[in-house]
Amino acid sequence: MITLMIADDEAMTRKGLEMLDWHDHGFELVGIATNGIEARQLSLTQKPDLLLTDIRMPGLDGLALMDSLNQQQCAPKVIFITAYHQLDYALKAIQLGALGFVLKPTDPDEIIAACLKAKAIIIEERQRQSAEEELRDQLEEYALTLQGKHTAYHDEPSVHPVIQQMLQTMEKQYMKDITIEQMADKNHFNADYLSRLFKKETGDNFLNTLTRIRMQKAVQLLGNSHLEIYKIAEQVGIRDARYFGQVFKKRYGLTPNEFRKKGDHPHA
Repeated sequence: MITLMIADDEAMTRKGLEMLDWHDHGFELVGIATNGIEARQLSLTQKPDLLLTDIRMPGLDGLALMDSLNQQQCAPKVIFITAYHQLDYALKAIQLGALGFVLKPTDPDEIIAACLKAKAIIIEERQRQSAEEELRDQLEEYALTLQGKHTAYHDEPSVHPVIQQMLQTMEKQYMKDITIEQMADKNHFNADYLSRLFKKETGDNFLNTLTRIRMQKAVQLLGNSHLEIYKIAEQVGIRDARYFGQVFKKRYGLTPNEFRKKGDHPHA
């Protein structure tokens, strides 16, 4: 679902826009504002993906509203509703990054069509951002493996001694079914508190760090061409070879077999 907010100072226009079949087109209506100031406040709290707004409103017009929201971290995409004689605003709106215009009197089909185009752009940007984040995570994971580190703060003397002890235990017993609850009992800590402390001291959570250790061990084992993948999975504490392959690819961008064929095996 793409979250949508509407802003228009004309009551009949707002009512007409509200009654459109947004949900059937993949939109969730999260707010309706009667002027620019209210629209800005609602946008900051609701953080909509798309804002459908009149270009001329009291208090804060659509252009000033968009300019203000563009300064925020999660600025919505914007489609303007405008009268024909207001098209001189178009250049400024384009400079601000508006995705489109709908002329008054508004036609429901034109509004939906414009919003669907915006929806496609939003989804494409999300997918691109997700792919970039995944690639960045893979590069960071590979860098930690090359450096032989299990966390960004691996072996730093400032790390809490209990957390250092936990990391040492995970390093030795990664092939076993170990949990944060077991670690907490062993060290006489509350499990939730220990989990928060682990994240604070290492920059990552317990389960992700354990998985990283297992994958780093798998990288080492992949250097043995005679060892089958399912055996490697078992030796690093993962009983399901298919799941092991999925986790490995998510972390390194390659399946275990692809990684092995490359012949590039950093030693953790």
